[in-house]
Amino acid sequence: MLISLCMGVLVASAWAAAINSPSSANPLNFLFPSNQSHEARPFSISVTEKFIWETAQRARLYRPSIALEEPQQPNWDDGPPPAKINELAEYWAHSYDWFKIQDQINANFSHYIITVPSSDKYPHPLPLHFIHEHANGPPNAAIPLLILHGWPSTSLEWSNVIHPLANPSETNAPRFHVVAPDLPGFGFSPAATHAGLGPRAMGQAFDSLMHQLGYPTYALSSTDLGWEVAMWMVHDFPASVVAHATDFFMPPPNVTDLARFAANQTTAEESDWILSLQAFQTDNSGYSLVHGTRPLALALAMTDSPVGFAGWVLQLLGMASDGYKYTLEEIITMSITLWIQGTYGNLRTYKEFTKPGAMDFPTTSVPTGVSQWANPDGEYPNMKRFPIAPRDWIERTANVTYFSRHEFGGHFPARSQPQLWLQDVRAFFSGLPGLSLRLTGDG
Repeated sequence: MLISLCMGVLVASAWAAAINSPSSANPLNFLFPSNQSHEARPFSISVTEKFIWETAQRARLYRPSIALEEPQQPNWDDGPPPAKINELAEYWAHSYDWFKIQDQINANFSHYIITVPSSDKYPHPLPLHFIHEHANGPPNAAIPLLILHGWPSTSLEWSNVIHPLANPSETNAPRFHVVAPDLPGFGFSPAATHAGLGPRAMGQAFDSLMHQLGYPTYALSSTDLGWEVAMWMVHDFPASVVAHATDFFMPPPNVTDLARFAANQTTAEESDWILSLQAFQTDNSGYSLVHGTRPLALALAMTDSPVGFAGWVLQLLGMASDGYKYTLEEIITMSITLWIQGTYGNLRTYKEFTKPGAMDFPTTSVPTGVSQWANPDGEYPNMKRFPIAPRDWIERTANVTYFSRHEFGGHFPARSQPQLWLQDVRAFFSGLPGLSLRLTGDG
């Protein structure tokens, strides 16, 4: 009893000291050089030990929510099941090893940092962290590929596909020089310091990144928020972007579509898509509305609760992942890589990306490959067909040269179905005549 009491006093004292001397000396909570450079520099992820210790203490002190008595307790209707969050908190407090994960991330990929100069759309320098994996063989024989994630992801969303893209085992598969940045405020790219970093401004920064890396022409692969950035890049930089592959496309219904729907004149496919959009907007977009309107209020609530933020992340994973069985380690890693530098930067991205006109994409002639992934085993039945949109609606703004549809897989197929995802990407790029000429500037 005395030993236990003494240990409790020591832990409490250490915890009090941590609270009284917050990590203000390094607000990012990871090492990032203050001197800016427009040249890419090797980078090693190194989160401060003090911060990781504090995070484990916060997980240990997590206060479970009071659940409704069975059988009244809804299954995911109000949010992630409390029992699941309790289990996650216990694992985070006592078993999760960030430094093991950090070592794996550093060992598995080539990490770099760079500062993108200010631009007319965002007149402030923008530091970025990115993964850059070169294909083996002659440099001109591979396709430079900028690959853009969304929320609640980082560049680690592509962990299962980066190396197969760069150096496939299949002899005839296309090879890529893969550039996978963390969006600003996500992972290890510091958050924007000023308002105004919308999808077009971010696209301008990423185009600059590719040019700074020596790629005057390149291809895109995108999903989620990254898709919104890519949709502006194909318009704003048609001389640079030679092709765009995406596993996410959300074409809105126009006035005529809605009139036909009201008159029961839409096809079954069109009706399913409209109903899916309505289900998302009325029942499942609460997270997006808060991110896009009061991101700071939410970030303040999440700042001292890593478990609470993980629950917020898990809500979306349950909605959109088609029943993929995330391990506790996977959920925590996805959450902590958004939580380390603070959540405000990544949450606020929605405020910039949902401004009026942000998704009014012009029609592009850039070749576009679309793969769709249904969500039949997600936690919400009305999201089973989201985002399975009609191809001809997508073709209103995109030059679709490759199209595939999967009746499973969910919103994160590069994680849950990497082989099929790779198959689609390779088929799209293999079917583009003259692509090598555009990349080398000979055509």
